[in-house]
Amino acid sequence: MRRGGGLLTRYRRRRGGDVAVELTPLIDITFQLLIFFLLTATFQQQSPSFRVKLPKASNKDRAKDAKAVVVAISADGRFQVDGKDVDDRELELRLCAAADEGRGSVNIKADENTPHRFLVAAMDAAKRCGMEKLGILHGGG
Repeated sequence: MRRGGGLLTRYRRRRGGDVAVELTPLIDITFQLLIFFLLTATFQQQSPSFRVKLPKASNKDRAKDAKAVVVAISADGRFQVDGKDVDDRELELRLCAAADEGRGSVNIKADENTPHRFLVAAMDAAKRCGMEKLGILHGGG
């Protein structure tokens, strides 16, 4: 073994003068990194910080615009934009940023017990940002 080298620079002299690189530490590190990335990837799933119980409607139409910004409003008036918690000031900033990216529609899913003023605030912010299409999501029939 050569002195002064790091973990990855270990060499072993074989009979006959050949030099071989030890692969065991490299394989160990590779497997540890693989396990680390597999575990962290499973924890990155979006889990909403609040649940929204959508009101029921007899209409069974589905939202058609896949690029639409989704604004969720909880029963106590908290907002989420595309799954991220925001306050009422940041709501407008995120909606305007999405409108600048070419996402010109917004779908609002408000809890059935949400006060009307929060729904109006979200609709007003979307309109100020130039969002042309507005959808109200519901739980179906």
